[in-house]
Parts: sequence; C-alpha cells; structure tokens
Amino acid sequence: MDPGAVFAKTDKGREEISQRSYGLPPRLRALLVMIDGQTSAGEHREKCKGLGDVAGMLATLSAQGFISEIRGRKGAA
Repeated sequence: MDPGAVFAKTDKGREEISQRSYGLPPRLRALLVMIDGQTSAGEHREKCKGLGDVAGMLATLSAQGFISEIRGRKGAA
C-alpha cells in the first residue's frame, strides 16, 4: 500500500460509525473512526501501531466499501 495514500469514509463507513450497522470488529471500527480524509496511510500506521496490521486493515476497509482512497491530501497542490 502506498504510504502516501489518503482515505475518506464512504456513506457505508459513516453509517457504521453512527449506527454500527455492519458489526465491524473493534480494531477495524477503531481504525475507521480515525479515517479523516487528511491523514496518510503511513501516518495511520505510525499512530495506530497498537491495532496490528494497519495496512492490511486499511485494505480490508477499502475492499468492504467502508473507505475509499483519495489522491493526495486535501488542500495539497
């Protein structure tokens, strides 16, 4: 996974946060909560080391439609 990749929550991800509609496991849900559309995958790996394989978890959240990759940080030229 590109450490510079930035992810944002999808509608499905926001629904999971507000209603726990999909019953994500606690570690995946904790990472989903932290997805903000500004923090890179590399930064999430550093900040969330205690959760385990953050890159793998980001890939899972993306594959399941809870997050989507945005190209670059918000406000970046």
